[in-house]
Amino acid sequence: MLPSGEVITESAAILIYLADLYPQGRLAPGLNDPKRAQYLRWMAYVSAAIYAFAWIKDDAMRIAASKEDAPAIIDRIHDRIAACWHMMDEQITPGRYILGDELSVLDLYVTVISRFAPWRSRFYKSAPKMAEIVRQVDADPRLKEFWAKRFPSDEGWER
Repeated sequence: MLPSGEVITESAAILIYLADLYPQGRLAPGLNDPKRAQYLRWMAYVSAAIYAFAWIKDDAMRIAASKEDAPAIIDRIHDRIAACWHMMDEQITPGRYILGDELSVLDLYVTVISRFAPWRSRFYKSAPKMAEIVRQVDADPRLKEFWAKRFPSDEGWER
């Protein structure tokens, strides 16, 4: 909820909003930055083409005709997510991070979403350029407390 009382939802929208609200944090390319278009493209892509499948993965019966169909649906969704990560990976020319040499909310977003099924091991295979980036974001000492609290790296989490 914003100070005005307005509610903002959708993870990509929240991240874009916060990065724009606090430009001094340098977590997104500015409005006139040549990287801005790709930043918006990939934020929307991750949200729409990858994260959007979470509602089905959480309960395949939302679209499955029967309980017997659910495992096959989940497998197909995992295949589609892996294909989307692969397509993104093929189309980026990263520096130290996805958009260049500065950490952005896009790197944070990809790192979080890549922790969801079909799990990191498949992400690493599907998106080798981004795999190096998410490993680096995972290891960033500024985020150590956040990862431990919100996304603990329990044994086997990468599967």
